[in-house]
Amino acid sequence: MAGNIIANTDPAIRAIVHSNDLLKQLEDDFLPEGLTRDVTEFSDGTTFQIPTVGQMPLYDIGEGEDTPLSALDTGTVTLTITEHKGTGGYISDELKENGYKAAAIEAEIVPQSLRSIAEAYETDMLSQESEQTSASPNMVNDVSHRFTASGTADILTLADIAYMKLGFDVANVPPEGRILLLPPIAEVTLNEAVGGAAFTNNPMFEGMVGTGFSTGHKFIRNIFGFDIWTSNRLPDAVAESITATGTLPPIGATNDFEAGDKIAIAMCVADDSVKPFMNAWRRMPRVEGVRNVSKRRDEFHVTARWGFAAQRLETLIVMSLSSDAY
Repeated sequence: MAGNIIANTDPAIRAIVHSNDLLKQLEDDFLPEGLTRDVTEFSDGTTFQIPTVGQMPLYDIGEGEDTPLSALDTGTVTLTITEHKGTGGYISDELKENGYKAAAIEAEIVPQSLRSIAEAYETDMLSQESEQTSASPNMVNDVSHRFTASGTADILTLADIAYMKLGFDVANVPPEGRILLLPPIAEVTLNEAVGGAAFTNNPMFEGMVGTGFSTGHKFIRNIFGFDIWTSNRLPDAVAESITATGTLPPIGATNDFEAGDKIAIAMCVADDSVKPFMNAWRRMPRVEGVRNVSKRRDEFHVTARWGFAAQRLETLIVMSLSSDAY
């Protein structure tokens, strides 16, 4: 008896079935706002300058001797608008007339464009670590502010974080507002460093053992006064050789940055006066939509302008660490 089966009823079968969902790229979270000083008064012009003053020197003097007179050291830090970024897209009338997902695709153009600008902005902010002097320990009160993680194969150790605390303490950096930005691989190192003790005191596998150190981008622990965050947008290290100086040299056996390692950044963000970086928006991300009648399409343009600069490098510590070992 003849009947309809797959083999003889192929025209009744849809070759491709499209989902009603629109699968988007996986996205990570951004770091919180407020990590840099936002210079709102820089609304026009090409360069913004902030005067700086040093400390008056002190001398030993004897009875009847003139008091030595000295000039107060002065200088400036400058900020320039350097970045002008833009992106956008369009959707044609023909696609809107024929495509069942055209509206969903159109709705994603602006949000994805804004995200691209936000990623570039955060990447640019973190790249300001290069404002330190390369191939130099960047000593502040005999403690290096640029060194390599002291573990085998440049792996992070708890002693490295303790050394950062020392660096900030002797530089008179406020104890509040200290943060440390690490690549995600460093979380594995810290998880393993406390794993045994955590099991001993946490038989139900709760908290840190169950979830790891980080929730979103922020670690759920404070180590040596640093709130620790992770970021996928920390810069890659550039090869450089650093010679340790001073009475308190870096703790690692070597301080050479290796190309391909990652950069970790410690900073203080207690208030605008101590933040190591400053920024200014000349144009906040701006969305403009236009109708291109000749080409029969709706166009969307997203642009922004901004700049970053260093304002206080003594509240910045940079460390290179392994990108593939933990």
